[in-house]
Amino acid sequence: MHSLRPRYVIDRPAFNLPDFDQEFDKKSRQFPVGEKVKKLFRCSALRLQALLFRLLPILRWLPKYKPRESLLRDVVSGISAGTIQVPQGMAFALLANLPPVNGLYSSFFPLIPYFFMGTVHQMVPGTFAVLSIMVGMVCLHLAPESDFSHFNETLNATVVDTEQMNEVRLGISGTLACLTAVIQIGLGFMQFGFVAIYLSESFIRGFMTAAGLQILISVLKYIFGIKVPPYSGPLAAIYTLVDIFRGLPETNVASLVFALVSSVVLIVVKELNARYRHKLPFPFPMEIIIVVVATAISGPLHLPEKYHMDVVGEIPLGFPAPILPKVGQWEEMLGTAFSLAVVGYVINLAMGRTLAAKHGYDVDPNQEMLALGCSNFLGSFFKIHVICCALSVTLAVDSAGGTSQFASLCVMLVVMVTMLSLGAFLKPLPKSVLGALIAVNLKNTLLQLSDPYYLWKKSRLDCCVWVVSFLATFFLSLPYGVAVGVGFSILVVIFKTQFRNGSAVAQIMDTDIYKNPKVYSKVISITGVKIVNYCSPLYFANAEMFRQRVIKKTGLDPGKLILARRKFLEKEEKGKEKEERKEARRRKSSSLVTMKSQIISQLEMQDDFDTSSPRTSYVNFHSGDANVGEQDPPLPPTLELKPTPFHTLILDLPGVCFMDLTGINTLIKMNSSYTTLGIKLYLANVQAQVYEELEAGGAFDDGNISRSNLFLSVHDAVVFAQQSSAERRVSLEELSSNINVEKDLEQEMFELQ
Repeated sequence: MHSLRPRYVIDRPAFNLPDFDQEFDKKSRQFPVGEKVKKLFRCSALRLQALLFRLLPILRWLPKYKPRESLLRDVVSGISAGTIQVPQGMAFALLANLPPVNGLYSSFFPLIPYFFMGTVHQMVPGTFAVLSIMVGMVCLHLAPESDFSHFNETLNATVVDTEQMNEVRLGISGTLACLTAVIQIGLGFMQFGFVAIYLSESFIRGFMTAAGLQILISVLKYIFGIKVPPYSGPLAAIYTLVDIFRGLPETNVASLVFALVSSVVLIVVKELNARYRHKLPFPFPMEIIIVVVATAISGPLHLPEKYHMDVVGEIPLGFPAPILPKVGQWEEMLGTAFSLAVVGYVINLAMGRTLAAKHGYDVDPNQEMLALGCSNFLGSFFKIHVICCALSVTLAVDSAGGTSQFASLCVMLVVMVTMLSLGAFLKPLPKSVLGALIAVNLKNTLLQLSDPYYLWKKSRLDCCVWVVSFLATFFLSLPYGVAVGVGFSILVVIFKTQFRNGSAVAQIMDTDIYKNPKVYSKVISITGVKIVNYCSPLYFANAEMFRQRVIKKTGLDPGKLILARRKFLEKEEKGKEKEERKEARRRKSSSLVTMKSQIISQLEMQDDFDTSSPRTSYVNFHSGDANVGEQDPPLPPTLELKPTPFHTLILDLPGVCFMDLTGINTLIKMNSSYTTLGIKLYLANVQAQVYEELEAGGAFDDGNISRSNLFLSVHDAVVFAQQSSAERRVSLEELSSNINVEKDLEQEMFELQ
């Protein structure tokens, strides 16, 4: 038994849009351009204060900060996260084909501007694997290893000047960071924070998965301790993987053992951290412990010298000397810089929104773009590579209870101590340990390889976006992957709007609700009225398809019907002319004047009778006099103008959110065609913005769509259509009765003759 549902009864007149606007006193909303400009550039103390608070969010949250409640948690979470930031930064510097000290620079300098300008309280800027590998490709392209190789006659071998190569690549990295920062700051000031909406979740996950796979392939050479030449560009990952397989017989066993032990220990501790995260005050910093232990074992035992292991090497202590970016190189790295700017911002914003939703505060997308750009800009003078959110470090701060940017300040202090004093002790650290740290942190990213299986069940188009983004990124390289993935995502959106299928709807019994009769059984079709629902923007890409959909759903093509009627009328005119010529010949050939006059009078009366009878549905051609002596040729078959199957077409447009001029012109032409056939075209549920676009596009100009043909709802339009049909029927009945009276009079006159 159904539960008692609430009911409502509304008694109101049916409204078209002009009547409704007049009845309820619609307001005129105008926004002059001059007023907008004045408002934009109006200056006051309140606006200046608001601007400062927006550009420097620290002015907003610092006065509200409560040290007694939050300072201890921020310090503990920051120090524990800093122990993750140090080894992770050094590891990701290897992905960028840069010396490990670059990771320390990238984990320190960008945090200074973000402390003042960031809007995400738990965010810690730093290195990110995907961005690191994109930077590495640029370094390989502009400073290949072959440019620093020379033949050493003493050793009888080719030697690489590593120190000079690293110095050049650090300069390239800083220049790339500066260009990326300029792009981000420019987009931020132009309020282009919305650019992130063009990167769908399916694209981001496919891109990140492919990037994670490339990262894993890149660190395998460190894990196995083999020499692999660097590659960049399309198919670089495939070439690297082939060389790794070829070099497996030369695996450095000591490096592999260090990597395997580090991986197993780190995986176990991470799983324990995840399982007991609610009981632990902060995650156990296993990364820094592994680094310390590996260094303590490798150094005193002289393992690098004994087993020829590749190690981190000398880390210069202190702060680096500032450098000036080489603007002349910007042209060669513009495409990659734009990809880095957008991808880094999207990663930052995605993590920021997640944390903001969890802790109940808002994130300003444009301010985040500015903060990230300023962080990269300051760091670019100190040899960093492009940064964004340091994912694992940020999560460590959040899980340890960090509440403000003071946590990132503590992370910065840990990195600074390492740069100033502890870095010298990390010289014997095997690179295979850092490679293992990177590989283990890719676990969640690589688990996304199962996404297509689940996406295919939910949305096949989203699954296609994921697959295309993944394949383009993996095989063509990361910058091309961004371009192809975004382009394909936009094509999918166009595809969805272009091939949207409209539906004919009918009235649900005893309601004012209209639904698809293919979906619901208890529906009734309204005689003489066709209703078509359409739920997509109407613009140049789908305007013609929209027209074809309407034709298909109504079963009537007005263009073809008008053409057929024109041909019919042309044939009728030709038939009349032929009959007139025949009649003229008969008149000339007749010798009996009295018979001729009688025939002429009869023909004239017959013509009068024919013209007095209106043709509404049928038009017949009749031959002339049948009493002529000679045999007439066979008469043509009776031609018929069939009546249209409906008198009103209602277009239900609640899902049309915008129209361009092509869509507006399509509606105007459709209205003209249906009006020619005597069919009224009504528009229902037109959105306010679409109404303004119709008005601006000339849809309501003379001879086009009448404003009175727009209705608030489908039911209003149906009521008006039924009323108009009834009035038309009454007028036709009156006209028919008058015609019958005239026919009777003519018949009596004809009989008297």
